[in-house]
Amino acid sequence: MFTSKSYTSSPVIVQSLMLSVRAFLRRRLRENIRCEQLTNILLNHDSNEVLLQGYSEHKLEQVLTDATRNTLYYKNFGTNINKYPYIDKAEVNRNKDQFLSKNSKGILIKGSTSGTTGSPLSVPQNMESVIAEQAFINRMMRWAGMEKKDKRAWIRGDMIVPLAQKKAPFWRYSYFENMIMLSSFHMEPKNLQGYINAMVDFGVQVIQAYPSSIVTLAKYLEVNNEYYPGEIKSVVTSSESLTKEDKYLIETRFKCTVFDWYGLFERVAAIASCEYGRYHILTDYSHVELLPAGKTEDGRDRAEIVGTNFNNALYPLIRYKTGDYVILSNETSCPCGRVYPIVDSIEGRVGDYLIGEDGQKVHILNHIPKGVDGIIALQFVQVIKDEITILVVSDKNLFNGKQRLILTNNAKERLGKSITFFIEEVNNIPRTKNGKIRQAVCSLK
Repeated sequence: MFTSKSYTSSPVIVQSLMLSVRAFLRRRLRENIRCEQLTNILLNHDSNEVLLQGYSEHKLEQVLTDATRNTLYYKNFGTNINKYPYIDKAEVNRNKDQFLSKNSKGILIKGSTSGTTGSPLSVPQNMESVIAEQAFINRMMRWAGMEKKDKRAWIRGDMIVPLAQKKAPFWRYSYFENMIMLSSFHMEPKNLQGYINAMVDFGVQVIQAYPSSIVTLAKYLEVNNEYYPGEIKSVVTSSESLTKEDKYLIETRFKCTVFDWYGLFERVAAIASCEYGRYHILTDYSHVELLPAGKTEDGRDRAEIVGTNFNNALYPLIRYKTGDYVILSNETSCPCGRVYPIVDSIEGRVGDYLIGEDGQKVHILNHIPKGVDGIIALQFVQVIKDEITILVVSDKNLFNGKQRLILTNNAKERLGKSITFFIEEVNNIPRTKNGKIRQAVCSLK
C-alpha cells in the first residue's frame, strides 16, 4: 500500500484516511469474537500452570496428529515428537510442497520470511492462524499495560512516506487505531527532534517499534542529555535483537519499561519479556526445545531455539531449527508471577557476523561501541577479509577524533589487531526492504 501511486500521490490528510480505512478492515478480519475468546484463554494461562500445561499438551498432540495424517513430509510419523527429525529453512525450501496440509481450507494467505540471512522461506497460513497470532499480540500488549483507549506510536519499518521525501512530516495518523505511524527510513539526526515532538503532541502512551528505530531516538536523547518529555506507559519492541544495554538505554531515556517480543514468521517460537525484565518462553504458543550450543565467553550455557508451531495447521513445522540462540537462566520463577519458563537473554540470529583475523565468525558485536560518545547508530560492513568499514550516524559535536580512536581500538580488541577499520560517517544506516537494520553485513563465507 505505502508504495502505491494512489497512496504516494495523495495529500497528507487523505493518506491518513487511507491508513485508517486499512486498519478498520484489518481489525474486522483479525479481532473478532474468536480472537477475544482466545485472548482471554491465554491470559488465564499466565498464573495457572495446570491450565497452561494441559493446553500446551493438547495443542502439541493435535499438531502431530494432523501433520502425520495430512502432510506428505510427516506421513505416518505418529504422535511421539521424538520420532520427528530436526528440520531447518533449507530443508523446508527443498520440500516446500510436502509441508502443505491436504486438509487446508478457507482463505490462503501467502507471506515469507525476510531472507536477510539467506533465501526467504514462503509460509502460507489461513485466517485461523492470523487470528491466533493477534490474540498473542493482544496478551503481550496487556502485559505492557495498554488499554483500548490508549494512543500509540508505530515505528516498525513501514514506508509511511516516500523515500525521496526530504521534509517533515515523516509520519501519518491511523485515526481508527488512535495511532501515529512514523517512518523508520527518515531517521536522520536532523529529523529526530521532530519525531519526538510529533509523539508528544499526539499524546502517545505506548510505543511499538523496531529496536533499531527506538534506540536511534534514545541515543539522540542521550547524546543531548535529555529525556523524553511526555509520559509513556511502555515501549514494546520486536522483530530485531535487543541487547540489555539498549534496553536499559530506552528505559532510561523514555522513563518506562520495555517489553520485548521475540517471534518468527514461521510461528515456531515466541518469547516475551515482562515488567521485571525476565524473558518467558510462551509454551502455549508453540512447543520449544532448547538444543545445547556451547557456552558464552563468560561461561554461561547457550542453546539454539527449536520450535513446533501450534497455530498454523495449514503448514506445520515440527522441530524447526531457527538459527536463533538464548542464554539459559538459573531462575525457575519470576516476581511477575507468570509460570512460563525463563531464559536470561536472546542472542538472535547467527546470520549477522564478521570474520575475525583468525578466520572465525564473530557474532556478538555489541561490546564494540561501548564507551564511545556521540554514536546514534552504526553498522559493520565487510567485503574484504582484513578490512571492515564501520558506518556511523553520529552527533558531530561529540563524535570526534578521540571517539573514533576508541571505537577502532574496541573493534581491534574484538576482531583482531591486523584488521584495518575504516569509519564512515553517514546520515542514516541502510535498511532492508522490511525497514530493519542489520548489525553486520558480511559478504564473506
